[in-house]
Amino acid sequence: MHGGNLRRAQELYGLDSFIDLSANINPFGPPPGVWAALQKGMGDIVYYPDPESLALRKKLSNHLEQPKKTIMVGNGAGELIFTIVQALKPKKVAIPIPTFSEYERAARSVGAEVHYIPLGPEGWAKFNRRDGESENPRSEGDSDPIWSELLKGCDLLFLCSPHNPTGSVLEKDTFERILNLTKEIGCRILFDESFLDFLPDEDRHSARSYLAANEHLMVLYSLTKFYSIPGLRLGTVFASQSLIANFEQYRDPWSVNVLAQHAGITALEDSGFPDEVREKLRESRLYFYREFALAEFLDLKLWPTSVNFALIEVLNQTPEPLIQHLGRSGILVRDCASFAGLPGNFIRVAIKDIFVMQQLLEGLQGFLVNDKGGGNNAHS
Repeated sequence: MHGGNLRRAQELYGLDSFIDLSANINPFGPPPGVWAALQKGMGDIVYYPDPESLALRKKLSNHLEQPKKTIMVGNGAGELIFTIVQALKPKKVAIPIPTFSEYERAARSVGAEVHYIPLGPEGWAKFNRRDGESENPRSEGDSDPIWSELLKGCDLLFLCSPHNPTGSVLEKDTFERILNLTKEIGCRILFDESFLDFLPDEDRHSARSYLAANEHLMVLYSLTKFYSIPGLRLGTVFASQSLIANFEQYRDPWSVNVLAQHAGITALEDSGFPDEVREKLRESRLYFYREFALAEFLDLKLWPTSVNFALIEVLNQTPEPLIQHLGRSGILVRDCASFAGLPGNFIRVAIKDIFVMQQLLEGLQGFLVNDKGGGNNAHS
């Protein structure tokens, strides 16, 4: 169901170490100061963590320009999703698919009816502004027939942008249409921006800027992925003060351990780290797309992405043989079979440093050359 399960991979392939492209984590590690902060914080593990994560919330408030009382932190975005849904207890939930499986699991944990909104492998490109359509967003009160029908009877909508697994971005005007409509019909939005920090400057527009005027909006933010601390787990939700107070009643007060709090504070203090990571990943992504195109993999299609992962469609056969070939070579990719609403055969790969992307390209090339005799693949 999820990537990044190294124990299972070790059991399956009999190897001790892997290049893990199955989880979308910044490959360059956390900011250097985090290591020192963890060492310094080791002395605090004999105490309970601050249940309010006050120092971390203050740092987040200053860093992201949000009032401290509108911030709640948790043990990763996954925990926060379940906490929020338990607090709201929605009756009917709308979920664009394919997407992160925990949205639906959380909804069904409270007995909510789940309504799917199919996106397909193109992701938000399906709903972003179409050719010839006005560039001006509709004003509040205007209706949107498509979304009015999609959200009929729903009291909670999950949105994810940058979208997992497609890497697509929900455009500002499209989001504003959805935001206005949901406000009219009384449907809350839980907007997941876990991959926002990976976007280039021109595309990095946060839904947090709409919070003050839209109390039905909640925004998830993850430090786990961009700051490369998945083993510590750290996520945040931004919402109105009244909603945060409600969520707090359903939260484990000690879910954010002392080391995670130290790491989060120190990571946010490194002002040069984000741009450095984005530039390295931009170079890797451009390299991978260029070399993939030059290799002319006739039975593989690489879908465009704006972030640190991408979909590869496996044509003319199931992806299992390719996944197993890569696994035996020490490369883990994400099997997308568990993503509901993704027609076809796909794998998802994380974008890491250029050397790693070279190894992935060699692994893909080796598989297609070895399998060519079977008549199912061609490589030129």
